[in-house]
Amino acid sequence: MLKNIAVAEKNIGVGNNIVKKCFNTFSVLILSSIFFSSSVYSAAGDLISNTATITYDLAGIPLVSNASTTFTEDRRVNFVVTASNGGLTVPVISDMTDAVMQFTITNTGNDTHDFLITAVNTSPNPFGLPADNFDPLPGTVQTFVESGATNGYQVIEDTLVFADELTPGATRTIYVLADMPTVVIDDVAALALIAQVAEGGAVGIEGAFINADDNGRISPDSTPAGDYSNGATNVPAGVSTINADTLGMETVFNDPAGLNSEDLSTALATDIAGNGQHADTGAYQVKSPVNIVKNVTIIDTLGGNDPHAGATLRYQLDVTVVGNIAVDNLVIADVIPANTTYTDDSIILNGVPQTDIIDLATDYSRAIDILSKPVVSIEIDLSEGGAVAVGAGVSNIIIFEVTIN
Repeated sequence: MLKNIAVAEKNIGVGNNIVKKCFNTFSVLILSSIFFSSSVYSAAGDLISNTATITYDLAGIPLVSNASTTFTEDRRVNFVVTASNGGLTVPVISDMTDAVMQFTITNTGNDTHDFLITAVNTSPNPFGLPADNFDPLPGTVQTFVESGATNGYQVIEDTLVFADELTPGATRTIYVLADMPTVVIDDVAALALIAQVAEGGAVGIEGAFINADDNGRISPDSTPAGDYSNGATNVPAGVSTINADTLGMETVFNDPAGLNSEDLSTALATDIAGNGQHADTGAYQVKSPVNIVKNVTIIDTLGGNDPHAGATLRYQLDVTVVGNIAVDNLVIADVIPANTTYTDDSIILNGVPQTDIIDLATDYSRAIDILSKPVVSIEIDLSEGGAVAVGAGVSNIIIFEVTIN
């Protein structure tokens, strides 16, 4: 802020005469106002300087005065944890081991940090119904960081247990693994991933946790026990400190609060704003590991869709593995409807025509009773005799035709 400058009248004595001269002309020119910064968003520790310069004449003499301010850009701790399963529950099956749930941490602050991570049971189901009604097996919940070598969780590659050297604006993928107990279809288990800010600076070495800022905020101040456990790392609650403004860099917790009730947990009483932590919640939901959708198209003898005698019924089966592990021994069977006759060699798998008899190394489709008609059903062995596992997320399209008698 530029202070007001008052120009007073000045009496100048010349011999016995007093000449009262009033400077009624006074110009102030701000020559420069410069902010020094290393980037559009100042990095922590940057000096920000501002200089105002004025020039004026006093009794015909040109003069110059300056006024300057300098301060250090504080370290703004800001980051966000986000569940990243597309706003859906993670499908699992009963007694499944190492079910994978995915999150991201994004550093929205102005300094490089490590982030300690842990996952805890929470409630309710962040996606609504069904209600959260079970927890993963005790002692099986683990957290790992994506290495970047291969996309998706890899047991050999993704072994780091903290987010290392996350620069401003960068995002890191986190995997939560857990074993499922014996559960039934539609059971739900909600888990919150909690991140705790820590010092950066040394690649591959977990930085010291930051459990207090310079504005009196402490971390982790919301846990019932007064501390935060991240595997072998125990973060005790900080001590409230308020420092007077100095030229030195200060730390300011600016992380947001969790917005949803599911961000509550026994290990995180509530994800409050400015406590050096952030959390989000995902959920496992028990589902059938394989989803099948069946459609039929009617093609009559005149090219229409009238289901009269002689019309063709073209069936399509879309078979998708919806869990997050491969499925073994996946075989699809479909009974030929009554009052219809199977159309020979009409099976198509993923756009490739199949024979009615298993006669090729890659042809594991067949029509049952093809040698003693009528055909009673068809069978497609996607496991190729038990040798192939169908991977998670893989879809297969099966088509076959019958004729109405």
